[in-house]
Amino acid sequence: MVGLNHRTAPLAVREGLAFDPQRAADTLRGISDRFPGTEAVIVSTCNRVELYIARPVGTHPSRERLWEVLVQGRQLTLADIQEHLYHHEDRAMVEHLFAVASSLDSMVVGETQILAQVKNAYQAACQAGTVGSTFHALFQRALAAAKDVHESTQLAAGRLSVASVAVDLVQRVFDEFADKTVLCIGAGEMVALLLRHMQELKPRQMVLANRSLARAQELAAQVGGMAAPLEHLETLLVDADIILSSTGATEPLVTAGMFKKLLKARKYRPAVIVDIAVPRDIDPEVGKLTNVYLYNIDDLQQVAAVNRDKRTDEIDRSRELLVRHVDEFVHWFAARDVGPLVKALYDQCNAIARAELEQVFARHPEYDEAQRKEWQRLTHRLVGKMLHAPVAQITQQAEATARPMLAAALKKLFSLGDAGPAKEDDGMTEEKAEGGSSSQKPEARSQNAEDTK
Repeated sequence: MVGLNHRTAPLAVREGLAFDPQRAADTLRGISDRFPGTEAVIVSTCNRVELYIARPVGTHPSRERLWEVLVQGRQLTLADIQEHLYHHEDRAMVEHLFAVASSLDSMVVGETQILAQVKNAYQAACQAGTVGSTFHALFQRALAAAKDVHESTQLAAGRLSVASVAVDLVQRVFDEFADKTVLCIGAGEMVALLLRHMQELKPRQMVLANRSLARAQELAAQVGGMAAPLEHLETLLVDADIILSSTGATEPLVTAGMFKKLLKARKYRPAVIVDIAVPRDIDPEVGKLTNVYLYNIDDLQQVAAVNRDKRTDEIDRSRELLVRHVDEFVHWFAARDVGPLVKALYDQCNAIARAELEQVFARHPEYDEAQRKEWQRLTHRLVGKMLHAPVAQITQQAEATARPMLAAALKKLFSLGDAGPAKEDDGMTEEKAEGGSSSQKPEARSQNAEDTK
């Protein structure tokens, strides 16, 4: 994967690379068309833009090609973003995705919205047709691991979300809320969270402005607020003391010129504006106007850092839990990847053993059925024990760069020919990979081969 987040890139860069649903779908299909056999998922949120790729080893796209995909059709160039980018491969990529889905890589550790965002990104890629057996398994396990973290630890306990941090910022400016009017712009999940947190402060009035009036009315009813069409935004800004915004707009909804015209009508009252949209809904120049306190998503990091420090123990517990999930996935993936080769190796060696036994039986017709079965069991155990070490090495080696080398050596040494890849299987257990589990005892595996015969 390649990408950037709130720790490596400023807001201006993140919003310059943000993907709306249509752009993400077009980009994913473009990758699939240009690089057949490649799986791709894009995770784009207010705090990160990440492109995940699964492809056959030794094929394109390369990391550099993926950088170019990120800036294609943008005003930003590769030179503008390169210093902010990071990348992960193989196990490191799996670890990163699991940490992202579990909120351990979030600005607000413990927030649960990222779980839904990763799930939505995965489903969008499925609809675009760019998810195959590898990413079906990987993202399903990442979502399961994240749920396990939230259910098994106290990572998400208490007021921990971007919305709650936004409200904390508002409380740094105002002490009293009974005489305040709150204006929320947008009607998505984040705005719903903002409304619920603001409701706890018991403001005088809460107003929700959105392009879809029906959606605004639905959310406003839940908190006892009022709904208004977005066309009335300027009028609503005059009465608002607290303005919270999170929409999917690609251009600012509130400009400095618009707000400056309203200052006199507002009687120059203080205004606290929290813009958590990416791209931004509020022109940064608005923050330079008299008595306007403007915060964006990056300003929330200071408050979030305090919350993170309070959860050190839960973060450590969560990371330990994720290690197990990562281990299980990479072990399954390694075994699945080389399953046909392992099966071919056991088939060949067992076939040689059976041929030798037939010659022995031909020379010793006096052997009864019990003696013959005992000889068969002995040879199966010998085959299993001799193959256990090389098979364990290749199935337990998780690094994709090492598996092809080991597989090629095994093919050459044992003249296995063209053992093709495993058939697509979305299952998550290693036992579904052909050749069985690498943890299975050699005797049991050998006996299974005989039962198949």
